[in-house]
Amino acid sequence: MAGAGNEDRATESNSFSEPATAGSEPVVKVAAVTVDLRDGFRNERRTPEYRAIHGLSADADDTHQDWIARLHPDDRDRTVRKFIDAVKGTGEQFSSQYRIIRPNDGQVRWIATEARIERDPDGAALRLVGAHIDITDLAIAKETLRESEERFRLIANSAPVPMWVTKINRTRAFANQAYLEFLGVPYEQGLAFDWRTILHPDDVQRIVKESVAGEATLKPFVLEGRYRRADGQWRWMRSESQPRWDPTGKHIGFIGVAHDVTVAKEAEFELRNLNETLEQRIAERTSQLQSNEAQMRTIFETSNQYQGLLDLQGNVLYANATSLAGIRASIWDVAGKPFWDSPWFAATEGMRDIVMEAFATVLRGESVRREMQLDLPAGERFFDFTMRPVFDQHGVVSAVLPEAVDITERRQAEEALRHSQKMDAIGQLTGGVAHDFNNLLTIIRSATDFLRRRDLGEDRRRRYVDAISDTVDRASKLTGQLLAFARRQPLSPQVFDVGSQVETIAQLIRPLMGGRIQIDVELCDPPCLATADVAQFETALVNLAVNARDAMAGEGSLVIHADVVDAIPALRGQARRDGRFVAVSVTDSGSGIPADMLEVIFEPFFTTKDVGKGTGLGLSQALGFAKQSGGEINVTSTPGKGATFTIYLPQAERLAKGAEIAAVGAEAAMSGRGHCVLVVEDDEEVGRFSTELLRDLGYAIKWAANAGDALAALAEDELTFDLVFSDVIMPGMNGVELANIIRDRYPGLPVVLTSGYSSVLADNAHRGFELIQKPYSVESLSRTLRKAISERRV
Repeated sequence: MAGAGNEDRATESNSFSEPATAGSEPVVKVAAVTVDLRDGFRNERRTPEYRAIHGLSADADDTHQDWIARLHPDDRDRTVRKFIDAVKGTGEQFSSQYRIIRPNDGQVRWIATEARIERDPDGAALRLVGAHIDITDLAIAKETLRESEERFRLIANSAPVPMWVTKINRTRAFANQAYLEFLGVPYEQGLAFDWRTILHPDDVQRIVKESVAGEATLKPFVLEGRYRRADGQWRWMRSESQPRWDPTGKHIGFIGVAHDVTVAKEAEFELRNLNETLEQRIAERTSQLQSNEAQMRTIFETSNQYQGLLDLQGNVLYANATSLAGIRASIWDVAGKPFWDSPWFAATEGMRDIVMEAFATVLRGESVRREMQLDLPAGERFFDFTMRPVFDQHGVVSAVLPEAVDITERRQAEEALRHSQKMDAIGQLTGGVAHDFNNLLTIIRSATDFLRRRDLGEDRRRRYVDAISDTVDRASKLTGQLLAFARRQPLSPQVFDVGSQVETIAQLIRPLMGGRIQIDVELCDPPCLATADVAQFETALVNLAVNARDAMAGEGSLVIHADVVDAIPALRGQARRDGRFVAVSVTDSGSGIPADMLEVIFEPFFTTKDVGKGTGLGLSQALGFAKQSGGEINVTSTPGKGATFTIYLPQAERLAKGAEIAAVGAEAAMSGRGHCVLVVEDDEEVGRFSTELLRDLGYAIKWAANAGDALAALAEDELTFDLVFSDVIMPGMNGVELANIIRDRYPGLPVVLTSGYSSVLADNAHRGFELIQKPYSVESLSRTLRKAISERRV
């Protein structure tokens, strides 16, 4: 709404700001506002905080009509009417939320107004005093949460089986469309529906007892019973329920899914009746019929959904109705044919060999069980597949019994639960990052407050300036780790000696490992060189070492080995990659990793550690770094005998021309006198800051606002410039595209790119251009420009 406070009041207000990107103004969140209401709407002097929130320049006039013009068109009438009604009314408190369009940058921002209207004894409005609060981040977060919940509802409602989420009082917090269709009631009634009213009379007492007992265990439990569907039919339903927990570990209800197993139950009853008939005749049969009866009994007494029977050559003798329905075939389509050539497996690549191998194992008297993903006529389905031998009265294998349970719906429910757990992990990550950034901001804020004091000595002033600089470096490293986890970190690949770096890291982690863990380092001879971002390599190796320490419970041995290999093995669905790579492995003597977890440990937020002791980002960050560097990570493990993680990086045959092995060091800023730089920057504030900084370093400067202007300046006289310094993200042509054009047209002219983050830059990290990452120091900028100019090709 309109209005602003005077300068003194603004100084006393509880305003705050957040750091913005390099070269821009801080983002103010709260500003005081005062409006004189005695004769219309007269705004008192706008505070700097108010101007920052509303995007106003320091000298711009701001009237009541100006405020109305900034209101978002969709909110304007409602907001103005509410304000006028409040002024004309009798109340003293005024609250409002609306959007504005800032005139300086066109951004849409959400504003919350909290104010008090002062009135004379007759109730006439005299003055409005309050605050404007920028709540854009909160509004966006609420919208993101709403969209996430809506996606969950869409996924659940697309499932063909009933799904529900119960609260602690046994009413439902959510029920999907299949659940409501089974009951034949609208959503609100479905949430409060008492399922006991549709249980078969013969099942009520048993199901209620089993349900109460299952809930009391706070563990997953299964119920099977008959329920009356909306059309009046009795259906056998198998329900699976999982307990739900809030972030504090408190039990808050259950999540469940139900499968219609009527067909399987009816087939089981039919087979049981047939079995009873066969039992009456078994005494009159020969020993061969006795063997057949034993085979049929095993099938008849098995309640899995998909059932069959094979002879000792692997040919199909029998398949039940459920398994035949899954492939839309009759028994005559599969009887007498090899099981592995049947329609159950024919459409799934590689499955024929897997089934043949399992059959050979069963003939040796062993059972086989595994999960399978099969392409059936009805679509892609997941199965819990089992194959076991049938023994005759002499203990000899006489037949083979394959069976499978369709677990597709269960997998979907598990995936929904896993998504919920990932969202919890994201919450932990967000809280941790916010905590770290608040610590850094506290240092910067305190240091700036002390720097404003006139009586501050030079030594203390220098100390506070150094503290701000060091804190910026820490914040930059934190954002770099987050970007590496997202595989969008703009890396700085360079050639380095792997052995030397591994030895340095080994010395660094020794205090972290503790005195009861022995660390051995095995290096390649002769020394091997790799191409990657050294800082990210160090972070990845330290993450692997810390994980190894936790797996060993503080006692054992850790071996770091570096060598050169000729290929990266086939990993995670990727084919083998031939070439020269440096392989750095970290081997521990810990508890090892179960085989079923090897495929999921690299997923973001996956962790086996207790809540609060790990975010599950370490391995994902390491994998992101390796892949972005053109390499990979492999893991091998034997439970109880430890694990080995191997990082593969491209090998460098020799050092870059005229370069030393990568080392980190600080240099003083060097003069650029005698050189001319073409600065390409679309942001006016950033461009002004960059050009002033370069002039202070002694460079002659020409500033181009976009890539087109830069190319025009080069076409006019390319010999004027010794270097092009360009931002990456710009309207129209970006910095990487501009750099490629300059390299083609002016091969001897070096280009230095700068960005804090860019998907374009991350995807083109090996294009061969110099990169300086924001935020950068004066020394870093000077060193990078001088290096690029000194290597200029003539």
